[in-house]
Amino acid sequence: MLPTSVPRFAESNAYVENILEVPERPDLLRLTTLVGHLFHVPVAYLALVDDTSEVVTRIGSGREYWPLLQTFPLTLAIDQPMVVRDAAAGLPADASLGDLRFAASAPLITSSGVSLGVLVIADPDPRTSFSGEDTQALSELACTLAAKMELRMIASHARESELARHEIEGRFRAIADSAPVLIICSGADGASSFVNKTWLDFTGRCLNEELADGGFGCVHPDSRRIVYETYWRAFQARQPVTVEFPMRRHDGEYRWMLCRGVPRFREDGAFAGFVGTLVDFTNHYQAIAEVQKHALCASAVASAGGLLYLLLDPQGKIEQVSPIGEPPGRDPQLAAGAFVWETWIAVRHGADVLRDAVQRAASSRAVVQLRTAGASSEGDAMELSWTITPIVPATGELIALVATASALSPSIRSRAGLAGLNTRPAKMAETASPDGLIGGS
Repeated sequence: MLPTSVPRFAESNAYVENILEVPERPDLLRLTTLVGHLFHVPVAYLALVDDTSEVVTRIGSGREYWPLLQTFPLTLAIDQPMVVRDAAAGLPADASLGDLRFAASAPLITSSGVSLGVLVIADPDPRTSFSGEDTQALSELACTLAAKMELRMIASHARESELARHEIEGRFRAIADSAPVLIICSGADGASSFVNKTWLDFTGRCLNEELADGGFGCVHPDSRRIVYETYWRAFQARQPVTVEFPMRRHDGEYRWMLCRGVPRFREDGAFAGFVGTLVDFTNHYQAIAEVQKHALCASAVASAGGLLYLLLDPQGKIEQVSPIGEPPGRDPQLAAGAFVWETWIAVRHGADVLRDAVQRAASSRAVVQLRTAGASSEGDAMELSWTITPIVPATGELIALVATASALSPSIRSRAGLAGLNTRPAKMAETASPDGLIGGS
């Protein structure tokens, strides 16, 4: 094994590890020929070794002598020069030079201290006059060769890394260009560096135009400043951001876009910029606006007709409630966010029954009607007729539920209309929450 003073090749310099598999190169062969010429020896070669001291590649001029150096003691020569001036005078243990009488070596060590192998010169004749200066010169030549090999491998690694980067970027662009959403990327400086083909198709502009104005050129002028400031705050805080704004399409129509941006980080944790995706949700936006308009109209009609009216989300939470469902002077919208079966009137008339009806209407997309019997806020018997209507646009997506309730008790109708729905029972006052319809049992 290698001496512990020399870092193992495979563990220390991954960027040059492919040198072990490199075939002979003309430039390195010329250098070893030059070494042979300088020292007037018939064999000079580089023995490149792996981390078990096994020779995996030889490059040199004395190919016919290589078999004689199979037992050259590399483990002794891997991190310091070694000279055998006359093999007849003795060799290290377990070493043999065959018909060779002289051998000298110097380690090939990179600038970072990693051993690549050994530079060896050898001769069938002894060299008893091989001096310390000769050994130093051989070591300096070995350093030069190691540096050249290292630089070549670093350059090779850089080229491979660049090719890999271009390949990754190419794959990303191919995926991004086929995505059905608009994509924009910015660098660590905040400047836009990429928009996908879907973005360019939407705006009808070229890439240079989009990058020149940071992707904000098609944002509606009235929204441009707030969008830019929102993005920049998120960029500086390195935090995700969601923003909605109108954006001009290639035909001049402004479409509502839902933009989500997230920060990007490199493997070392360094901030790399932002990537944002934009989805055209104009149709959904218009559908919601249409539902809200109809909800306001329906609420007005329900209030005029003395009906309890609630607009629910698909899960049954209250989004809007008619004033008739609240005590006088209390904002009806304070009940927003509560499940309808948590309201005081539902508790008094059967919360479980109402919850099951809401969930059945949501799952079946069909109108559900039911009656509940309970008590008014004054303790009088009260029977309510409920109608729960799912709101399903042409897309087939359930976007809301409408629940209405009317009192069927003639006595209550004649005495106070639906005023009983407006007042909480006195015994509930201590446990009722301040959020309008939300109350205890």
